[in-house]
Amino acid sequence: MKVLSKVNVLAERNGWSIARAQGFVDGEMSRRRGAPPSTYVRVGIDDYCLGFRAGFYERGMSQPKGATTLLGSPLKAAAAVARDG
Repeated sequence: MKVLSKVNVLAERNGWSIARAQGFVDGEMSRRRGAPPSTYVRVGIDDYCLGFRAGFYERGMSQPKGATTLLGSPLKAAAAVARDG
């Protein structure tokens, strides 16, 4: 029976190297603990550093999920509300 770790699952799902996935997990944990990132992970350009920064610097969504279609046009329900209101 094969047990998959979060690192292996992330690497496989996103097409990342193991180093990048490990950096992502470490970045998430560092952010949750409130620990500042080291100089190495802030300026490094290897896969681990890229993954660390992706996990550490959380990005919010600019608009609510489902507000637009995949092509960026408003949903029909939103257009009906604007027309009726």
